[in-house]
Amino acid sequence: MATDWFEAIDAYCERTDATLWSEPLNALSNLAFIAAFIASVYCYRRYREEAGQHRWEFVLLLGLLCAIGIGSFLFHTFATRWALVADVGPITLFQFAYLGIFCWHMLAPRWWVVLAGWAAFVVTTLLLAIPFPADYANGSSSYFSGLLFIALLGGYSHHAQKEGAWLVLLATPLFMTALLFRSIDQQACDAFPPGTHFLWHLFNGGMLYCLFAGLVAGSGPGGLQTRLLSAGS
Repeated sequence: MATDWFEAIDAYCERTDATLWSEPLNALSNLAFIAAFIASVYCYRRYREEAGQHRWEFVLLLGLLCAIGIGSFLFHTFATRWALVADVGPITLFQFAYLGIFCWHMLAPRWWVVLAGWAAFVVTTLLLAIPFPADYANGSSSYFSGLLFIALLGGYSHHAQKEGAWLVLLATPLFMTALLFRSIDQQACDAFPPGTHFLWHLFNGGMLYCLFAGLVAGSGPGGLQTRLLSAGS
């Protein structure tokens, strides 16, 4: 049977009908991703000034970060299958791109290290799908492997005393909080009709900026973290 790409999807508490602005909070809260994108662009510009290097891989992450905000906005307005792909696609690509770039810059600049990191992520995702089905925790189980790997990357950055390690570490509690609000969206409907999914966006915006800024700081010369985060230097 052919997929109906225009089939309406009602997945969140705030949506009460199929109209475009049925999820105003969920839609507008995607500005958190755009804010994270703008802050990350500034961070990358400071990196280029301080390190004197242009990194296409960081530009790729910036593009995907912007696409996450746009895709999520499309899904929470149009709420169709094609919009779902626009939402999930950039998130998936960002996960693999970030992990690969982290492995290259923070572990070792070897393709086998990148491939091993990707393989470990895929295997972990498949294994976690066994005890946690796709609909578990309002569909949040698909992000459990991402949470685990963010914690691992933060732990490694701290252990290796990388510049900006605290930013990567901070991404873990931010993502945990985001996942909590994503998971309880339906349960919160009676007490709070708009639901809590918009808070998933807000905390995720902060988490994504922390991941990007931590990676950039850890990839540059010593002391770069302080200069990246100092607007007056």
